[in-house]
Amino acid sequence: MSRYETNVVLYRLKKDPAFRDRFRANPGGALADADLSDEERDAFVRWDTRKLNELGGSLHLLVSIPGLGGH
Repeated sequence: MSRYETNVVLYRLKKDPAFRDRFRANPGGALADADLSDEERDAFVRWDTRKLNELGGSLHLLVSIPGLGGH
């Protein structure tokens, strides 16, 4: 697992609107260069926030991503 990389991707989703748009349109393509495990990549593609949190994703980031987060 790469907890650091998971949070890097979450941070990019929060702060980079262009990356966020690419992710919404094609999650797998947007994550192509990310150093993620298959389990992490699958959780991102399915946008399984519970699994991402279990894998070390910051809850704060998960709920604060515009258009993807919990509020």
